Amino acid sequence: MSGGDKPEALRELDELDFTALFAAQIHDLKNLLFLLLSDLDNTLNQRADADPGAQTRLALLKYNGQLINDKLIQMLSLYRFNRGAYPINLEYRPAADLIEEIVAEARPLLAARSIAISSQADPELCWFYDRDLAAGVLNNAIHNALDCARAQIRLSATVEDGFLAIRVEDDGPGFPEEILESGGEVKSLDRSGGKTGLGLYFSSVCARLHRNGDKSGRIELGNGGSLGGAVFTLLLP
Repeated sequence: MSGGDKPEALRELDELDFTALFAAQIHDLKNLLFLLLSDLDNTLNQRADADPGAQTRLALLKYNGQLINDKLIQMLSLYRFNRGAYPINLEYRPAADLIEEIVAEARPLLAARSIAISSQADPELCWFYDRDLAAGVLNNAIHNALDCARAQIRLSATVEDGFLAIRVEDDGPGFPEEILESGGEVKSLDRSGGKTGLGLYFSSVCARLHRNGDKSGRIELGNGGSLGGAVFTLLLP
């Protein structure tokens, strides 16, 4: 069917900016999902005396909802980065505060899977970083670790060679060798094998948006660490 043969309703679609439309819909879906997750939080708090099986199912439901929310945030953020519509908000903040917030949010989900989470950071350690971007990266790393960890996940923050190094470690089998072949760097979106690698790519972009002089942030992936499993490191200059 040629353009001239299309019904008027379909011709109108030709004038739409579908990229902007999809971005707007993702934003609305994210807000609706936020309300749903808030209701789940309230339900979990009100059902503190529920049987363990019910608590576990509710926590798992929230976990899956949080994964969907993370994906929506990642897609919307990448769209805004591309359009230059995301203002980077670099502020001098304690690294320990960020880690404590991330751990507090993750603990109920991990407890439902019988996985312990611990953290270590000098309360005096402060750095310039965008809180929302860093939190998005670390939440994604924790959710990845949750899929593989046997019993433990650990967050830590130190200063290494002029970078703030925030690590998420687990006691699982570690990253597959094919992921580590790139040296643990993710600078493109891999759409092969049915997976986009969106989370790691999003994390890499967020890290690289942090700049200080001629230095830019990055992520590194490795195995071993203090728990013997996967080690995700966010490095900020």
